[in-house]
Amino acid sequence: MKHQLNLNYMVPVGDLDPYFEALRDGKALASACTNCGNVAFPARAQCGSCREQNMKWKPLDGTAKILFRTDTSNASFALVAFEGADTRATVGIVNPEQTAIFGKLTPPVGDAPGLWLALDNEKVRDDNEG
Repeated sequence: MKHQLNLNYMVPVGDLDPYFEALRDGKALASACTNCGNVAFPARAQCGSCREQNMKWKPLDGTAKILFRTDTSNASFALVAFEGADTRATVGIVNPEQTAIFGKLTPPVGDAPGLWLALDNEKVRDDNEG
């Protein structure tokens, strides 16, 4: 049996408003703990390591390395590590025909929420050269 459930609700962003504003522009803004130094992207209001609530903002360049990737007939997703962040994130892939293992954060696709990554074969060549 198949049943579809649609939920329509608004989540207040509160202290994370700068993070969501940056995402709309395709920019990566991480939260950095002032106590232990843990850098989280996606950003958090509280440190996941030491539970400190005094966080500061840290811009990242938005480059991520794919750790695991899943492709379906309708979409592609990946678990990634953003450069400069200590955490992992799940992203949608905007150009699934690419086979690169690196990509850059992009603005959300249409009305789709979440993190989106455009894969970049140039990054692979740069890494292999050095």
